[in-house]
Amino acid sequence: MDYRHVFFSAQGRISPRTFGQGYIILTGLVVILSVLGLIITPEFSNLQIALFFPYLCVFGKRLHDAGQSAWLWLAILVVWMLMNGIATMVLMQAMTPQAYVMYTELAEAMISATAVNPEELQAKAQLVARLSAVPNLAGYLVSAAIVGFVAYSLRSDPRPNRHGPPTSGGGRSDSRP
Repeated sequence: MDYRHVFFSAQGRISPRTFGQGYIILTGLVVILSVLGLIITPEFSNLQIALFFPYLCVFGKRLHDAGQSAWLWLAILVVWMLMNGIATMVLMQAMTPQAYVMYTELAEAMISATAVNPEELQAKAQLVARLSAVPNLAGYLVSAAIVGFVAYSLRSDPRPNRHGPPTSGGGRSDSRP
């Protein structure tokens, strides 16, 4: 697998197998950054933003292989985010009900027009973050597995298309235009 092509180029096509390998690597990095954010400092999790473009490249080339536009990734991203939010809320209620109650209270305090002590609000937010870490991570993994499976399952276009030659055949796992 040519990592530079897979993660940093939006051009060309990649096979389902190469997509799966790249997707697992990116998802593993998100998990590692999330755990490090809990252990070291919450700001460490912000490094996940750097994975946006590699995710775009991996999904874009997989969509290209299926004969679709990479712009479809925006719809996939919205669905992914909705699934992640729903899965996280359901898992948070099931796994740590007290975190869900505190999360709701925290959201209400931030929205309300009444004066709130910023230090108290920050302390409560940090506690909610610690209590909801496992449900957040589990929700992410569930939604990532579903989205990854759907993208992996897309039928590859067996003919050359505007994004390059087919990815199957000749032992090549990816193709460039």
